Amino acid sequence: MLGFIMDQNIQTFRDFLTQYNLVAENCFTACVNEFGSRTVNEKEEKCASNCLDKYLKMTQRVSQRFQEHQMLNSQANGAPM
Repeated sequence: MLGFIMDQNIQTFRDFLTQYNLVAENCFTACVNEFGSRTVNEKEEKCASNCLDKYLKMTQRVSQRFQEHQMLNSQANGAPM
């Protein structure tokens, strides 16, 4: 049983890292365009920050809606809360 839980935790962590890498890649591709300098300029940094913020807010909103949906389904099926 403990091995199963550890496998689930490892898979959850892998899924998180995969998602994190996708967001980082998407925000980088969308925001960083100037490669003639060693530093990230202010415009690129602000864009990347906004991109990540938007993703996090979207994820939070989807999670809230999913929880609401689950609660409504539970109520409709007569399950106690």
